[in-house]
Amino acid sequence: NQDVSARTDAQALLRFLAYMQDEDGRFANFILDWTGRKNLKGATSFLGGPQWQARALHALAYGVTTFAGSEWEERFNRGLRWVDPAMPYMDVRAVCVLATLKHWEATGSALSADRSVAWASEIAGTRDGDRLLNAAGVPAIHLWGHLQETALAETGRLLCRPDLVKTARASADAVLLPAERQLGAAAHVLPFDVSCIVSGLVAVARATEDGRYAAAASQARSWFAGSNAAGAPVYDRQLGLIYDGIDEGRVSRNSGAESNIEGALALLL
Repeated sequence: NQDVSARTDAQALLRFLAYMQDEDGRFANFILDWTGRKNLKGATSFLGGPQWQARALHALAYGVTTFAGSEWEERFNRGLRWVDPAMPYMDVRAVCVLATLKHWEATGSALSADRSVAWASEIAGTRDGDRLLNAAGVPAIHLWGHLQETALAETGRLLCRPDLVKTARASADAVLLPAERQLGAAAHVLPFDVSCIVSGLVAVARATEDGRYAAAASQARSWFAGSNAAGAPVYDRQLGLIYDGIDEGRVSRNSGAESNIEGALALLL
């Protein structure tokens, strides 16, 4: 029964995604009200914004993987061309890599494999020393949305590119492991930060078979259980929700969609 319910919910979410896609393949990001009016003129919701275009394609790739039929494949292909041009945001490019990589896993598409390698190589070239940057020339790295190590490690592992795994591992050593060690004392942490740390460490562990990264990922997950500056759970098991993180050393009692989604991803990886 749980599997049936999950399948029904997933199909409903994909139907919403289909509704948000324009005929030319671009996606809007938000609706304006309960009637479903699309926000097409907002600063964070216009057709084809790279952040939501990439995430929509990632979801569609899972639709191709999970459900039979050609609709999700057609929608994926229709939307893909809008992320082909060069973009400055390597964290967004990482989501594009994960989308085409998942599509390749489902279909064996040579074009998706080629895109995955080309875009992963673009990410690998955007770094400061060993640190994979979110954008060229911007040395500060925010961890929310930072999936570059995940993208490179998975591409390298699945498409036989050990150079990409090596780059992902070096950045995990320089960025993710230090970030994990600081989680327990950091005064400001989002569940999205933690989920990206966990994702990258899990991917590097899988690609290198080095247990240090898996152990660090497990330790990062303990942040949700109370190994944080507040010394209190961010995941409320009784209520079944994840709070919005640690703010000034205290648990924020807000609980938004992003926090619950990213927290669930971190705990399930």
